Amino acid sequence: MSLDGFVHSKPGAVPIQPLRFLKSLLKIWRPPVSSNGLCGPLKLALAVSGGADSMALATLCHQVRKLGDAHLPGLSDIRLHVFIVDHKARTESTREARQVVKFLDKYLGLSRGSELKTRILPLKWPPGTVPSESPDFETEARRLRYQALGKACYEAKIPTLLLGHHRADGNETVLMRLVSGYRGEGLRGISEEGEIPHCTGVYGASRSGGRDYAVTLEKNELVKAQDANARQEVVEPVEFYREQGFEYGGVKICRPLMDYSKQELEATLEEAGVPWVTDPTNNDPKLSIRNTIRYLMQRRLLPKALDSGSHQEPSALTMAASNIRHKYRRRNEQAAFSYQACDIISFDARSGYFQVRIPNFPAHSDPDCHLLPEHQQLTEMEHIGARLVRMLFNIVSPRNDISLQTLKVATWAMFGNLQKDSPPGSRPVEVNEPWPSKFTAGGVLCERIETPSEDTPLPGVQPSLLDPDHIWCLTRESYNKRLAEPTCIVPPATPKERSPAATLVSGLTADSQISTRAKQRRRKTSVNQTAFHEPAWQLWDGRYWIQVLNPTGTTLKICPLSPDRLHRAVTGGDDKLSARLKKTLRSLGPPHVRYTLPAIVDAEDRVLALPTVGFVSLTFRALAEDRRPRWRVRYKRVVFPEMVRAERVVRLREGNMDGVGTLVGWSCGGRRGGR
Repeated sequence: MSLDGFVHSKPGAVPIQPLRFLKSLLKIWRPPVSSNGLCGPLKLALAVSGGADSMALATLCHQVRKLGDAHLPGLSDIRLHVFIVDHKARTESTREARQVVKFLDKYLGLSRGSELKTRILPLKWPPGTVPSESPDFETEARRLRYQALGKACYEAKIPTLLLGHHRADGNETVLMRLVSGYRGEGLRGISEEGEIPHCTGVYGASRSGGRDYAVTLEKNELVKAQDANARQEVVEPVEFYREQGFEYGGVKICRPLMDYSKQELEATLEEAGVPWVTDPTNNDPKLSIRNTIRYLMQRRLLPKALDSGSHQEPSALTMAASNIRHKYRRRNEQAAFSYQACDIISFDARSGYFQVRIPNFPAHSDPDCHLLPEHQQLTEMEHIGARLVRMLFNIVSPRNDISLQTLKVATWAMFGNLQKDSPPGSRPVEVNEPWPSKFTAGGVLCERIETPSEDTPLPGVQPSLLDPDHIWCLTRESYNKRLAEPTCIVPPATPKERSPAATLVSGLTADSQISTRAKQRRRKTSVNQTAFHEPAWQLWDGRYWIQVLNPTGTTLKICPLSPDRLHRAVTGGDDKLSARLKKTLRSLGPPHVRYTLPAIVDAEDRVLALPTVGFVSLTFRALAEDRRPRWRVRYKRVVFPEMVRAERVVRLREGNMDGVGTLVGWSCGGRRGGR
C-alpha cells in the first residue's frame, strides 16, 4: 500500500448525512444517559487504517459532533480518540501510519490535543517472527491488532471502540462461512455490536477493568440509551458487583456502518473532500479467500442470489443474513427473559459453587412459537433452552464461549417440560432415558438434587413457573489427566527507584492522616519496605482475575489446590490452623469443589496461600514480613438475574485468617485487602 494511492472517487451513491449516521450509532452504542442528555464528557475510540471505510467513520463522527446539543444534549462534548495500527509487517508501514495521522489533521482540520486525539499502535510480534513470511499472517495479525486496540482503549478509559465494517464486509463474511461449511446461525454475518474479540485474558479489554472508569448514574446502574426501539439488555448493577468482589466492564465494539454500502461511504468522503487509501493487496484474488470473494462480487460474477446488491437495494444474500440475525437475536431475548425467572439459591464466589432453581421450560417461550408446526416448536424450544443453559453455565465455566452444540444433552436433561412435550422419535440420538442427574458439559459439573421448594421465590418470580422438586448445583469441572492444570506464572516483583527523601516525606504526610493503631502497624511494616511496580492482572482458569505482588525473589505459580498440596498444607504442626482450614473448605460445598480453588505455590510446590478464602500457610508465615506475597483477587464478570439477593452471594476474601494487617491496600495476611 502506498499513500500516494490517496485518490478521489466519483461514486454515484448519495452521501450519508450526519443525522442519519447518528441514529445508526445510537441504535447500537446506547451510551449512558440521564434526563439531561448524555452523561459526559464521553469518549469514543475509532480504529482507522486510512481506507475508505475507516476514513468515512472518522469523518461522520467528526460531523456528528458538529450537530450540536440541539439534537442530543452533550453531543458536542464527545471526545474522539483515533487509533492507527502499525502492523510492522513491511518496512514502510510505520511511515504510512504516520502519514494517516497527517491526513486526518489536514483534511478534517484536526490536530493533536484538540477534539480528536490520535495514537499509533505498533504491533509487537513474537521474537524471531517475520510477519510477512508467517503462514497464518492474517489470523495472527488480527489477534495482535485487537489486543493492541483493547489495551489502548483500557489505558485511555474508553469502553467503546467503533469499527468501519460495512455491508459488503458482511456479505463477504457470509460467503466465506458458506464456503467453509457453516450453516444456520453461522451464516448471520458480522454482528453490529459485541465484545472485543481475541482479548481473552487481557485485563481491561475482556470483561474486566470496569472498576476503573465505569460511568455510574442514579441507582448505580449502567443505563441504556434513550432509543425507544433499543433492544432490552441485562443491566449491570455496578455497586452490587463492586461490593461482592466481581469484575465488570470490558471493551465493546460497535459497527455503525453495517447498513451502508461501499459506494455510500465513498460518496460521503467525496462530498467532504477527504481522500482515502486504496490498498492494492485487497484486490489480489490469489492472496486470500476473502479477496477471491471480493473480486467476484465487485465484478458481479456471482449468481444473483449471492450478489452483493447495489447501494440502493440490498441483495437476497443480505436479506437472508439479516433474517438469520433476527432469529438469532430473538432466541437470545427469549433465553434472557427465561433467565430472569431463575431463582438463585446461592453462589459462593470463593469457589464458584452455584445452586439455582430453574423454570419448567418452555413456560417462557415465545408466544409466536405455538404458531409453528410441532417439530419446529420443539426445535425453537431446544435452541432457547440451550442458550439459557449457557447463561447459567457461564457463571462457573472456565470457558470464554461455550458452544451450543455441546449443550444438547444438558438442555434435555435440565428441562422437564421439554422432555414431556417431545413427541416420540423427536429426541436427539445422544439423549436417552433415564435422564442423567449428574453430567459434565461446557467445563461445568452439573448435578440435580431432590429438594422440594421451601424457599420463598424472589419478587416477580412466579412459583408455578419454577421446578418445585429440584435444584441444580453447578461447579467447575474437576481436573483430571485429560485436563491440564491451569497455571499462571508470577515472576519476582520489579523494584522501583525511589529516593530516601521521597520516602521520608511520604511517610510523614501519611502519618498525619491516620489513626494511632494504623501508625503503629505502618511503622512495623514499612521498615526497609521496597516499592515495587504494580504487577499485571492475570486470568486464572478463566474464572479469577488475580494480581500477585511477589517480593520473594523467586518465581511463584498460581495453580489448583490438588489433594497432595492440600495434604502438605494441613500437616505442618499447627493443629488449630489446620482445623480452621478444614472448616473453611467444608463450607465451600461438596468435597470436589476445594480442588478447583486457586493456590499460590512456591518453587517447591508448597502452598503459600489460598487467595479466594483468605488462607495463608505456615510456609507463608515463615517468610520475613517484607518478603511475603500480596494479592488482589476478583471473580470474573458474570450477569445475575436482576432480582438476585445480595445475601445469597458469598463474596470471596482478600486475605488470610490470622488477623495480620494489610500493606498499602494489598492483601498480605489481612482479613480484607484494599480495593
